[in-house]
Amino acid sequence: MKNYWYKKSTSIVAIIFSGFIFAQNHSDSIKIKESVIKENPTYSLKAPLNQVGLSQVQSIYSGGISTMSNTSLHYMRKTKNQKLTFIGRVNLKSRAEITSLKYDLEVYAKHGKNHYSFIGASVSDQKLFPNYELFYSFYSNLGKGWELETGTKFLAAENFDLVTPILGITKETDHNRITLRNFISFSQGNTYYSNILQWRNFFNEKRDNFSVVTGFGNAPDSRNIDLAQDFITNKTFFAGLGYEKNFKPFKISATSVYNRNQYSTGRTFNQYDIYLTLMYDF
Repeated sequence: MKNYWYKKSTSIVAIIFSGFIFAQNHSDSIKIKESVIKENPTYSLKAPLNQVGLSQVQSIYSGGISTMSNTSLHYMRKTKNQKLTFIGRVNLKSRAEITSLKYDLEVYAKHGKNHYSFIGASVSDQKLFPNYELFYSFYSNLGKGWELETGTKFLAAENFDLVTPILGITKETDHNRITLRNFISFSQGNTYYSNILQWRNFFNEKRDNFSVVTGFGNAPDSRNIDLAQDFITNKTFFAGLGYEKNFKPFKISATSVYNRNQYSTGRTFNQYDIYLTLMYDF
């Protein structure tokens, strides 16, 4: 029994340690959203209107499964009145001897002080990415630091389609932000639930921050998505830690996330994702 608990505690420490090596943010879209929406209004007229960013995701698997790499380059342009933001992104994914390309186009639109929308579309060469994706989310400021997200996403892959309603809630204080996003995916007559819970702690006026992310299930907007036909049925738990540093005009972040996956057949395997991002505002 002592050996059992020793092994358990060692595994947990190893997972936590791997998270501290890098830091966290699960999606470039979240970072861009914050630079678009979360600006201090006092400086909004002085804010840079352009941004370029480079990010890398490296996924490592146990059980002899081939590693996967995803590199993304994006360009963001805001209108002078800050009401519209356009983002274009090119993604290159490689696994074994296969490489694949995907192209994203996204738009943020502000509707007054308390509402904004996020709409986007993606198309790929269908090798390692979904054939195409369409998504829309509407955000509402509920007051006292609360924000509500309601949206939906459609994903078409070679062997399956997904329709996913999204419901998210965010609570923000001076130094903390907690976000819970829920996904209910419908595919081929079946229903699958997944969620992502993220906490971010901000240190200073530069908004440097430490973050923790956890959740279960396969959210359809994850950049490390594996498009095997049974990916949506896999039972997945993930947890990670992250750090983001701002030194104008640059922003860097790093992430380490551990995933415990179980196939519908009962086979389990471990997955380690490392996210690195560099952004430049001008």
